[in-house]
Amino acid sequence: MIVTFTLLRYRPRGWYGAFANMGRWMMQPFQADGLRFQKMMGCGRNFGLIPDMSAYAFLGVWTDEKAARLFFESNRWKRICQHTKEVGTLYLHPLRSHGAWDGQNPFDSSSERAPDGFPIAVLTRATVRLAALPDFWRHIPQARERLKNHADDLLLALGVGEKPLVQQCTVSVWKDAKTIERFAYRESGHKEVVRRTRERRWYSEELFARFAVVASEGHFFGKPIGWETADTIP
Repeated sequence: MIVTFTLLRYRPRGWYGAFANMGRWMMQPFQADGLRFQKMMGCGRNFGLIPDMSAYAFLGVWTDEKAARLFFESNRWKRICQHTKEVGTLYLHPLRSHGAWDGQNPFDSSSERAPDGFPIAVLTRATVRLAALPDFWRHIPQARERLKNHADDLLLALGVGEKPLVQQCTVSVWKDAKTIERFAYRESGHKEVVRRTRERRWYSEELFARFAVVASEGHFFGKPIGWETADTIP
């Protein structure tokens, strides 16, 4: 299995077409050999409520890397990429995953240990209960500030979602396993938020997953995500 996460950023003249593509995908999701799970999502500005009409994200779960690359060479995908100013794709190897997304866990995790030398991507996805929406969004600025405090360790951070307000997803990429462990388990602010989500029952469905970033193509906000890696996943 390989998981891909693609960020597409459009020029202003492509904004309407990109929004229309989102609607077309909802009515007719992609059909491709080896594509086991897919989501097309919009982006929020700075993890906030205001949508970023210039940016969209595509998540795909594939039987293998060859299937993913064949799809990215297809005419339908090339039409999706028309009028983009930037396209970047991460190739991800699942390490750990628990929870559900639309009633299933789409990621087959194969190892609890992150291999040395690989950046780690973290994906969180949740459906927020309607009664919890004010409380949930009130705490987003605090979470955003905590990420800023780790700018040296953070290669990428995005807030995306399927439905405005209620179905939210975050994707972050960290330099290595040690940095994400420090953030997740040693920072009191992050632990407090995790505790609060349980106590106040913010979510009706949630999923948490970690991946090793095994390859990347293109650019993300003007620069490639670069690192030194081992040659293979153990």
